Amino acid sequence: MLRDASGGWLRGLDRYRRLAIITTVGICVLVVAGGAVRLTGSGLGCDDWPNCNAERFVDVSSGHTAIEQANRLLSGVIGIPTLLLAIAAFRQRPRRVGLRWPAVGVLLSVFANGVVGGIAVRADLHPALVQSHFLLAMVSITFGVVAIGRSAEIQLHAARFEPRTRQLVTIISVLTAAALATGTVVTGTGPHAGEEDVRRFGFDISHVARIHSVTVIVALVAAAALALQLRSDIPGQRRLGGTLSAWIFIGLLQGGVGYTQYFNGVPEVLVGVHIALATALWVVTMQLFCFGCAIEVVKPAPKVAPTPPASV
Repeated sequence: MLRDASGGWLRGLDRYRRLAIITTVGICVLVVAGGAVRLTGSGLGCDDWPNCNAERFVDVSSGHTAIEQANRLLSGVIGIPTLLLAIAAFRQRPRRVGLRWPAVGVLLSVFANGVVGGIAVRADLHPALVQSHFLLAMVSITFGVVAIGRSAEIQLHAARFEPRTRQLVTIISVLTAAALATGTVVTGTGPHAGEEDVRRFGFDISHVARIHSVTVIVALVAAAALALQLRSDIPGQRRLGGTLSAWIFIGLLQGGVGYTQYFNGVPEVLVGVHIALATALWVVTMQLFCFGCAIEVVKPAPKVAPTPPASV
């Protein structure tokens, strides 16, 4: 049901938060599903948009068309909680600051990504469009994670963190974004572009892979520097320690999978795992950024009843 405890349709912070979580998780699943489409060579299983092909709007007559059709159906399903999240943001009473713009950001970026995906199909999976398709999904995830963070009952600026802590968090976020971007260039240069006879970037695969590897290594070095910094930043240690540990674990695992796939002929299964880990790493990166640079969530202090005056 869409009516929550506050008695209003899509009102209430709990309803907003649940929709933000569902939307963000759904987009992550959609990214992995999109990777499966590319890795199975089904990127042009439906060679038209929004129709599957010139004859049918929906076509599951072959394995490739069925895979691409399922991905399009999933995209439509994810659009439902995305739209409801935007509606919920405007129905909050009393109005809460900072809820509308991330919800609208998710909605617009998801819609834009659908358009980019359609253009990519009509342009025979040009690697720049496929790259933009993935990166736009990361933008949607960014808005989703911010929406989840903003839906806490009370938000205070994270002024208690030391400046160096916040600087390192920002550096890690920027470097992770760079690693994702260079990773898409590697994908657009490599063998898994969604279909055998489509255009690739004309770069040397070993060169772009090295550049991508360097960005990942530098990001890991920045994470190690933040871990050392948190030893002297007690509030930061309590707030960021767990999230940073998750980031380092996923980052190291992602690096290991990346090197393994590169030296073993980039098998499809490992590439799929690499995509899933990249998505998870970006989610944790945005959590780290929200905790360290944007907001800090705290519980409201209990209200104390006034002491009645003493009787004479």
